[in-house]
Amino acid sequence: MAKSQTAQIALERLKPLSPKAMASVFADGWMTVWEGAIRSGKTVASLIAWLRYIQSSKERIFFMTGKSHGSLMRNCIIGDFGLLNLAYPYAVLTKDEAGTSVIKIGDKVIYLFGANDSGSYLLLKGLTAGGWYADEVSSHPENYITEALARTAVSTDRRNFWTLNPCMPSHYIYTKFTDTWEGLPGYRRYHFVLSDNNAMPVERRKELERQFHGRYYQMLILGLRVTAEGQIYSDFNRDEIIYTEQPTLHGVQHYICCDYGSVNPCVFLDCCIDNDGIIWVSREYRWDSREKMMQKTDAQYVQDMRDFIGSPDDTDCIIVVDPSAVSFITALQVEGYFVKAAENAVSEGIAKLASIISQRRLKIHESCVGLISEMEGYSWDERSVILGEEKPVKVRDHGPDALRYYVNTCLTSFDLLPQKG
Repeated sequence: MAKSQTAQIALERLKPLSPKAMASVFADGWMTVWEGAIRSGKTVASLIAWLRYIQSSKERIFFMTGKSHGSLMRNCIIGDFGLLNLAYPYAVLTKDEAGTSVIKIGDKVIYLFGANDSGSYLLLKGLTAGGWYADEVSSHPENYITEALARTAVSTDRRNFWTLNPCMPSHYIYTKFTDTWEGLPGYRRYHFVLSDNNAMPVERRKELERQFHGRYYQMLILGLRVTAEGQIYSDFNRDEIIYTEQPTLHGVQHYICCDYGSVNPCVFLDCCIDNDGIIWVSREYRWDSREKMMQKTDAQYVQDMRDFIGSPDDTDCIIVVDPSAVSFITALQVEGYFVKAAENAVSEGIAKLASIISQRRLKIHESCVGLISEMEGYSWDERSVILGEEKPVKVRDHGPDALRYYVNTCLTSFDLLPQKG
């Protein structure tokens, strides 16, 4: 590796960074944290800082972590502003003899790990590294963070780099880690807002600023720490959302979004989006085995799906199913239906759906009485909030879950933006 070139190439490939981002790139210390709004440039700045550190470090082994291996790859490794492109042609993605993903930059080796659950930290055992980069560190289990920090403890030039989306003030990432370090030598924290991203066109920034409201605007645009409390979809208004006569929609793709349940209720929603960016939920199927005093099998649910949308030969609907319902997905596929496993990111889906509701872009037919009732009662779990976690109450949430699957899985980034006019 040409030690003087890698980070410089990365800087030259980007539009000029903001003064704040540039300062963070050249910050020295054992811990640097980039905290703040989405799309604010914190990931790009942190990756350039990471490259700069690796090329100058006397150490040879490093590691990077993400919420999952897949999210780390998407957010930090591949793509126009990913590590492979920023460090091209020096960075090479490969696997070691144990099958672990690694990036090699000259004689330097960067291991790539996911932090999926509280047992993931075991993959770090025995690793001695110069530095650690954590993407979305607040999504890492607490024991994982503690173990990862220990992996760099004996480094000759120890460096840790964290990116952090805003959480509730009581989240353990603050109470156990970042806020306890304020004022310590070698600790640096930079707070980013959306306007800190010089590479984003002004019109796109304004679109994103219009997309979110309330607590989501505070979190995702201003990068503030906001406490979750009360009703989740506080902008849900029956008078604006519920409709009685089905509109005539031509040329739209219908999705049947399913929250599967055997003991819990099973819900199907018929969803689509029109050319004006309005989302329509036109029909609902619901089977509550506790209420009906009878559980249904996968085969019975497949027959109910046939009754709901017709046979596979008679429908062009795409069925989106809770990814944990593996047996039901298989049963539908064997029958001949086109099925997609839903993207089940809870916090992201809630934020997107809340934005759509606040923009008055959701319509639900009056016949969907279960969904309407559940949307109105969908609330944050106060016990989880006390523990620093942001989770909905897991009661009467099946319709909102199915609708969230639609928003997360079937809508593009453009669909989620406010519509012109």
